Amino acid sequence: MSSSIDSSVKITKPFSSDTDKEKEGLLQDADLYRDKLETQWSGLKQEATNYGKQALVIGGVVATTFIVMNALLPKGKKKKEILVEPVEPVEKKVTKIKSQSVVGQAVQSLAWTLAVGWARQKLKHIIDDERKTE
Repeated sequence: MSSSIDSSVKITKPFSSDTDKEKEGLLQDADLYRDKLETQWSGLKQEATNYGKQALVIGGVVATTFIVMNALLPKGKKKKEILVEPVEPVEKKVTKIKSQSVVGQAVQSLAWTLAVGWARQKLKHIIDDERKTE
């Protein structure tokens, strides 16, 4: 039977008896690659730190806005059903309640819009300041 020869290993240089010289060359190559990897790794760590800080600031602004809006805006009230004979004055009161809730919803929507706009401006200023310090 014939045995197959492993062709995945190819010798680029003929074998020499000066192994110390080859060892020094390989160590220099290893140091060069190690330095390149350390440089890339430190750059990646610095970028990850910057992006992490920005993500924390954004998350903090969003969470703070949410908490402040929940504290300031009125809670939705549950409507109680009253069983009364259908008479016109009762219908007018029901329409007033509906119009008040629509106005309340509009005010709440406006407050959310203003709060999100304010938070966006603050976040924009924080990011601009962060970029200036880099």
